[in-house]
Amino acid sequence: LLDRAVFPRHKTCGEGIMPEGVRVLETLGVLPDILDAGAGLARGLRFRSPAGVWAQADFPPMEGKEALSVVIRRYELDHLLLQRARSIPNVTVREGFAMVEALYAGGAIQGITGQPRGQSGEHETLRAPLTLAADGMRSRFHNHYGISRKVRRRKRWGIAGHLRGVDDLLPYIEVLFLGDYEIYLAPMAGDLVLVAILLEKKAMTAFRGSMAKSYHELLKSAPDLGSRIQDSEVVPPVGARGPLGFAVEPVYLPGLLLVGDSAGFLDPITGEGMTLALRCAQAAVPIVNRAFERGDFGNEILGEYALERERIIGDVSKLTQLMLDVSRSGFLTSRAISRLSRDEALFQKLTGIVAG
Repeated sequence: LLDRAVFPRHKTCGEGIMPEGVRVLETLGVLPDILDAGAGLARGLRFRSPAGVWAQADFPPMEGKEALSVVIRRYELDHLLLQRARSIPNVTVREGFAMVEALYAGGAIQGITGQPRGQSGEHETLRAPLTLAADGMRSRFHNHYGISRKVRRRKRWGIAGHLRGVDDLLPYIEVLFLGDYEIYLAPMAGDLVLVAILLEKKAMTAFRGSMAKSYHELLKSAPDLGSRIQDSEVVPPVGARGPLGFAVEPVYLPGLLLVGDSAGFLDPITGEGMTLALRCAQAAVPIVNRAFERGDFGNEILGEYALERERIIGDVSKLTQLMLDVSRSGFLTSRAISRLSRDEALFQKLTGIVAG
């Protein structure tokens, strides 16, 4: 297990894990540690329309139990996951190790070359019959070896940080639709709150200079939020990511599987990214096992991963596109949220898709 980062480290992210993703974390045996590390719990979603109407719904129960979302900083979450991986027999973890290039021969990936980050000199060669690339939005495998990355036409960016001192919080993930942008609030343990902004690329010019200051000023000017955060403070760092939303084709090659954001990234308007990454990685496990049992790492068996991944993300992808289309119009967004405010059963069905 190679990672160019050294943990713990900060990463800009929405940080909400929907109920189906929480179930994966429970299966991995890390959920108790995550809760002990200061995770917040959310019962469902609250939407605010540009007209100021609120709609609220709980996540549908899962197996007869209340379904909850977990919100935790990537600083803690990623470190806990790495420690879990390190505890597994026969797993070697190397932090601060950067990939240089893939070993590609005969139409197959056969490992990588790399070196400790920040060092120069001779590259180290690591050969493997199967490589899983979880190297994110700007994967080293994109636009190489026949793998193409296509950014969606609507280029949006995300800015995320944390506040202390937010008033009137409920145990829900709040989404404020404000015309040209959306604001997400997700409560964590104590008085810490994740606050993220999704906006068009052209609007990023307003954040030149001090991003944290501009971020806080925009939040204070937001309807239904500004009055709740007048005495709040920003807990650094504040970071940005983008452009958000892209497709990758194919997500496998002989000897290679792309997982997480490296396999594609839905616009985070539904807040589902981390859960999809966990579920798709889990879906890859039996396929990887069969590949090793057969000694076959070719297209036929690894192609099963692409089919399973499409099954997992299909409904969320459709809902994401629907929400993006509706959110272009303040009138349509207000009409939709007004309807959801009167029909909690319908809203709960939609949260069920988001929840997995």
